[in-house]
Parts: sequence; structure tokens; C-alpha cells
Amino acid sequence: MSEPLPDEIDDDLWDEAHRRAEVIREFLKRNPGQSTAANVADLSAELDLSQASAYRLLKLFRESGTVMSLVDRKPGRRTGHRALDTEREKIISSAIKTYYLKPTRPSVAQLVRGHCQVV
Repeated sequence: MSEPLPDEIDDDLWDEAHRRAEVIREFLKRNPGQSTAANVADLSAELDLSQASAYRLLKLFRESGTVMSLVDRKPGRRTGHRALDTEREKIISSAIKTYYLKPTRPSVAQLVRGHCQVV
């Protein structure tokens, strides 16, 4: 996932990122060397996150040192982003309209076989 743009961050997310940054800064002051599992367990409790998330945020903050790196991101693709190119989207859309949007729908396997014969 990529970092959100500043204008995409609402105030609550920004405030939480600042809180996390302060907690992590204090953690790094108390634990300047290598972090232990017990230390990270304490950090995760303080952040109210899983240990895996605490490790992830700690790594992100160590790499960038910015509050922006700690802003929660929505999972998945950004709105409007397509995984397939336009031509493939057209082929899939055409197959759905031609073969699948009928009162008696074929199975997915029949849809694939039927469309593959056309293309």
C-alpha cells in the first residue's frame, strides 16, 4: 500500500498517527538498541495493536521518521484503480453481458469455455 496524500487524511487518522509517533518516539528513547519481543509486546499494548502491527509501525517509523508513515491506510486498491488493462476489462464485461446476464445462467466453467471459443 502506498502512503496517502495529505489531503486524503481526515483529522482523526492524523491525530492517531501523531499519538502513535509520540508513543514510538518514547519507546525508541527507552529502547535505543535492538528491540526485544517483550519490549514490542509492551509497545503493542500501549498502541492497542497486535504485535505484528507494532513491529510494522516500528519498522516504518525507523525507516522514514515521519508521522505520515504511521497514518492508517485503507486496505486494497485505491478508488478508481484497475488491476486489468482496458482491453481485458472490455473482454470480461462483454462475456458477462453476452453469456451470463440471462435468465438461465451458465456455470462459471461454461462461461469461460463459451467465451474462450468466441475470442
